[in-house]
Amino acid sequence: MFRRLSSGLPKNPIFPHDLKGLGYFVNKNDEIRSIEDPKAYFKFFITRNDRHNCVQREAMNAIRNLIADRLQKLGLEKIRLPLGAEANEPNLPIFISSNIQDKKRVIIVFNESSQDLGVFAHRIIGGKGGVSEGSALNLVKYIQSQATSPDNNDPPGIILANMGQLRWWRRGKKAVTLTSWNALPQDSAVEQAFRFDEVKNTIPFNRTTYEHVEYVFNEVVEKLVAADAQLNVIGVSEGAVQVETFLEKPKNFNKWGKRVSALAVIATYFLGHEIQNQEFAKWFINHGRGYLVSNEPGGVFLADYNGRKRIPAYGCPVFSLGEPYYAETLLPKGYKTVVDWFQEVASDRDYANPKFDRYDFGGSDNEEEAGEDDAAWNTQEKLGTIKDEERIVEVE
Repeated sequence: MFRRLSSGLPKNPIFPHDLKGLGYFVNKNDEIRSIEDPKAYFKFFITRNDRHNCVQREAMNAIRNLIADRLQKLGLEKIRLPLGAEANEPNLPIFISSNIQDKKRVIIVFNESSQDLGVFAHRIIGGKGGVSEGSALNLVKYIQSQATSPDNNDPPGIILANMGQLRWWRRGKKAVTLTSWNALPQDSAVEQAFRFDEVKNTIPFNRTTYEHVEYVFNEVVEKLVAADAQLNVIGVSEGAVQVETFLEKPKNFNKWGKRVSALAVIATYFLGHEIQNQEFAKWFINHGRGYLVSNEPGGVFLADYNGRKRIPAYGCPVFSLGEPYYAETLLPKGYKTVVDWFQEVASDRDYANPKFDRYDFGGSDNEEEAGEDDAAWNTQEKLGTIKDEERIVEVE
């Protein structure tokens, strides 16, 4: 019988945790490129060994520090949750506007549960588009260029929640995502991931994505935001589902329904038939909008709250953000559409979604070959004409 001693196991790969050490730099277009070949983007598959690839990717996540530094230069402050937690205690960071207590409107972003704080899409950060486009940076800059309301030129406040880093790495004294957890330093390159303890390796009051949403509303907003400030909320994927789950509960809706003036759910999988609270259902039709992957241009109306063929009923009007493939790139590519809608809501105290209509040409919803997105479009919000080949549709 043979056994292999631990000393004979392949060594755990070690990579520098800075861009230069990894062989990359940020060029003048804000894109990460190879020092050796400035035309090349970040390369994930450097070997056939998956452990090496994943550990290199985790080292590359040093880009988080660059993003955090830039966000702080834009006036955002990093705070720890639970509020008052010490740095060596289980905690996770979020970003808030440094003067958030003075804001009369606050935009809260609950991103995907797979991403680090401030990161939207690594396929953009490490590829075409670059750091600012693939992170929260461009979104924050755009929000800061807006006015709170027609009679208040101060920009809205911002809260960047942290749906991803809910695991506490005790040795490293920091919160990490599941992806980072699987790439933590090990004794060898063939070790299993660390055993996850649901108490010791989580953060109090933020052990799940739902708990985090609940804590942001009931603690962060309750204690740090002015009581009369209006809230605009963006939820992406898991973030959208958990926000809808939270607000749909009668107790929470009674408390927050009047303060949340607009809810944008991006790539959600929370469907309309799951809504049991009829008060929330009525509110969601008028104050919610969904955004899906679609090859239609950004802002195009796709379906009402009842859905249509190939588009389920989400309980609110649904639009495109101009992204045909990846859910994680919806917000980086379509944030202006979402924020512009928030501005529209902020300019009308009695705002309610108008009734939208969509007219499709060149096929019927009943035809098997009819494409969901091959359509001209029309809403009662817009006046003018829409041309589809030789046909003109008048909008009344």
